[in-house]
Amino acid sequence: MKVLRIIFSKWSVSALLFLAQVAAVVIFIALLNQYYALFQILSSIIGVVVFLYIINRKENSDYKIAWLFLVLFLPLFGVIFYLLFSQNRIRKKDSNAYIATVEDLTHHIESIEHNEEVYEAMGDYQGVARYLKQESGLGGQMQNDIKYYPVGEEMWKDMLEELAKAKKFILMEYFIIDPGKMWESIHEILVRKAKEGVKVHLVYDDVGTVTMLHSDYYKKLRKEGIDAHKFNPFVPIVSGVYNNRDHRKIMVIDGKVAFTGGVNLGDEYINENHRLGHWKDTGLRIKGSAVNSLSALFFTNYVIASRKKPNYDEYFEPKPEKFDKKGIIIPFGDGPRPIFDEQVGEANFMNILDRATKYFYITTPYLIIDYQLTTALRNAALRGVDVRIITPHIPDKKAVFAMTRSSYAYLQEAGVKIYEYTPGFVHAKQLISDDVIGFVGTINLDYRSLTHHFECGAVIYEHECLKDLKADFESTFGKSQLITKENFKLSFGAKAINALLATFRVLF
Repeated sequence: MKVLRIIFSKWSVSALLFLAQVAAVVIFIALLNQYYALFQILSSIIGVVVFLYIINRKENSDYKIAWLFLVLFLPLFGVIFYLLFSQNRIRKKDSNAYIATVEDLTHHIESIEHNEEVYEAMGDYQGVARYLKQESGLGGQMQNDIKYYPVGEEMWKDMLEELAKAKKFILMEYFIIDPGKMWESIHEILVRKAKEGVKVHLVYDDVGTVTMLHSDYYKKLRKEGIDAHKFNPFVPIVSGVYNNRDHRKIMVIDGKVAFTGGVNLGDEYINENHRLGHWKDTGLRIKGSAVNSLSALFFTNYVIASRKKPNYDEYFEPKPEKFDKKGIIIPFGDGPRPIFDEQVGEANFMNILDRATKYFYITTPYLIIDYQLTTALRNAALRGVDVRIITPHIPDKKAVFAMTRSSYAYLQEAGVKIYEYTPGFVHAKQLISDDVIGFVGTINLDYRSLTHHFECGAVIYEHECLKDLKADFESTFGKSQLITKENFKLSFGAKAINALLATFRVLF
């Protein structure tokens, strides 16, 4: 019965319909081969036109190369797949909804920002704040209380404690919800709070939860009083629009406390599931004015998913609590075009890297980066900065792991140190540089995260929590293996496979 349910489930049927459409495209191209001469002329003309179009696009060069390879060697086939799957712009209706929400929320955010004061306080790093304000729309916040979590299980404990205190509302936006100990403990509180009259709004990504939740799970949650919505629901239509996933992790309670970071709502994130060894993940708890910034990010995607416009006055704190804490935090969002003209996450990393003089440490589950970021990392190492990258030792996706490892040698030639976390899998997305600035968020160092997905995170400047972030890096280095020529060697076959995979790394 279980097998039959899987076979006839919505997702199985959708997958078959999707594959049928792909097969139809392949058959169509094969049929054209019957008219070989005409086919060759037509495909060559179309190939040249698309080739010139790709070359002249204001696009990442690495991304162009992958598609140009397909167009040149498989002209018509490559062209059709380029038109279908190269999409990195969200639907116009979604873009309009996002932009309208940002405009509606402007006065709620700008009324508590003190940008000139922030710029002055950040000194040589003020360019980081100016860029994020310009491209993401959110400014820096002062006098916030920030707690750093080195593992997901510590964060989960505080999440439950804060959720239990909710009196007015709970906002939640997650890429993954995976039923188990973590989600059930949170779900129980959400149901109870909804019965008490607390407004509970939840957005989760449809593709991110495809193997974990029933397609109608949001309907069950609604019956329990939870205002739940799937982000960018998948339907079996061959299109690149499904590239744009909601990869954010945000929880806001009563406008007074917020959580963000790499931790999704599943048991592996709190080490109740050990399929990949120890799961290394991190996060932040924020109290103060910056909570409003996380609320704003939530509502931009909530409106896309729900098509509803809430009364925002109910969800923003006009006079946030001020804490006797030195330092600045800048929450920000990133996402696809045309909402974001820049790759904000990547540019933020590079803006911090460019200011580094002593060290730059970063963790990422995937190291699949373009030439621009690769060059920036190499340049920093060559000018004497201690650049270190921590990646997993136990992979979750073998092909992606191979592409990650294929990036090592070129970086190491310039003096970049690569560490693999031997106890298990690193899912944390964070950095620290020169003891003065850091980042914790959802942004992976891969093309999907840097270009297609909706992401979020927070830059932290001269806040006391950076000491905890630095200590965690030092501890993690001690549990990781420094990759060297002696302990890391690839066979000729592995190098050849990695080279092929690397050609198309931006398509993964």
